[in-house]
Amino acid sequence: MRSVLTILLTSLFWAFVIFLFFEPKSSKEEKSEPTVEVVEAEKPAKPTRTEKKSARTEKRAAKKEAQTKSATAVETPAAEVAEAPMQTPAKTTEEAPAAEAPAQAPAKAAKEATITAEKSSSQEVTIDYAREIDGKWQPIEGAEYPLEFTKYGIAIQHRGYQKRVSYSLKEQRLRIYLDSNARCEITKQGTDYILEIYNSQGFSGKYKRVSQPRKIAMRPLDQSLYAEAILGKWSVINGQEYALEFTKYGTAIQHRGYEKRIEYNLNGSNLRIYLDSSARVTISEDASYYYLEIYNSEDFSGRYRKSK
Repeated sequence: MRSVLTILLTSLFWAFVIFLFFEPKSSKEEKSEPTVEVVEAEKPAKPTRTEKKSARTEKRAAKKEAQTKSATAVETPAAEVAEAPMQTPAKTTEEAPAAEAPAQAPAKAAKEATITAEKSSSQEVTIDYAREIDGKWQPIEGAEYPLEFTKYGIAIQHRGYQKRVSYSLKEQRLRIYLDSNARCEITKQGTDYILEIYNSQGFSGKYKRVSQPRKIAMRPLDQSLYAEAILGKWSVINGQEYALEFTKYGTAIQHRGYEKRIEYNLNGSNLRIYLDSSARVTISEDASYYYLEIYNSEDFSGRYRKSK
């Protein structure tokens, strides 16, 4: 009986011990399990150290970006204001001609045509005076009689009769008849040549050229043939009024409605005729004619021809 009681007391004792030490622990464990679960559930909501560092970095970057944008926004107007005056004229300069070109093209073309016309109307520098003065000139202003200049050193004023006078021209300086200080200007206006003579009592005025001697393709003869080739009767081409005949007897005859007979002497190209001791001749030919040109003789200068 005592053994059974002892066993029961012992069992009761160990049951009490178990109840004190093992039952609360398991209840604690049961209670702590939800706590662990809660902590594990809430951990994702709390940022880790890496996440916190990354968040701070992103925040700083965002702050810097915001500061940069605000600084750019503040600086941009000033830069634009500073650059605007420099850029605007450049655009205007480049774009304006393209926009206005169609409207200005006719005006520009007209202006260029006017400038070209003005240049062509005044060609004093390029005009060959010795060549262009040769021909017949009709008076326009300040003169009464037509005037003819020949390349043979003689000018002819047509006054109902031919007043023949000596002249020489060096650039614009003109010596004509008794006037040694005359001056002339030749200009081209459109297709017309205009001659203006200054400081000459008998010839000053403004003239327009109406004709020039025609050009003939001639071959010059050798001077050794002149003495024979000059013999015969020569009809007038230009620069002269009367036909002229040279004889082998040292006499020349000018046919003026009557025969004006004068002495002459020919030595090579040098001609002494009547009162002219410094005359000069050239003789040329083509297939049908001989051509005689006499220079520096007031009464006999001109161009003549005779048949072969």
